[in-house]
Amino acid sequence: MVPLLLAGCGDGEDVGAKPDLPDETPALWNPCDALDAAFIEKTFGTVAEENDGEPAEPVCRFAPDKESGQPLVTANYSLFSGSLADLWETMGQPDDANVSQPDIADADDARVVVAVVKRQLYVDGFVENGDLIQQVEVVAPPPFEQDRIVAGVEKVLARIAAHAEKSGAGD
Repeated sequence: MVPLLLAGCGDGEDVGAKPDLPDETPALWNPCDALDAAFIEKTFGTVAEENDGEPAEPVCRFAPDKESGQPLVTANYSLFSGSLADLWETMGQPDDANVSQPDIADADDARVVVAVVKRQLYVDGFVENGDLIQQVEVVAPPPFEQDRIVAGVEKVLARIAAHAEKSGAGD
């Protein structure tokens, strides 16, 4: 019934020309702007090419060959008008997850969550720069070096927070 009502609006008058739309979608923020394959290899031991998606659909992923046994590293972001603490209240964490709040330079707030599920390590890091909440996810198959991976996630958080601060993202 709603489509019929909408179709009847306008009393038969011409709607007019469509507004001009931009030819290109503007580039969105991409955490890969601050990361590269050499940094990921040095930090996690992951040998992979950077996949930064498309301008309108940015992703930041470093996926090694499945047989390599190396960690998968992904970074993404959200724009959120509240704080990371506000967002945190809406997210659920596994009961056995270890959550810390590292002090990350250039960030308003940060969290790191560590969980081992079915012998696989999951480390999620979150960093807030104003309205920009960036997330780093690392999945490491066994055998993994948990301390190295957690320290690596904190290094990535520091790098993407510094880049966001320098570029004014999230303001």
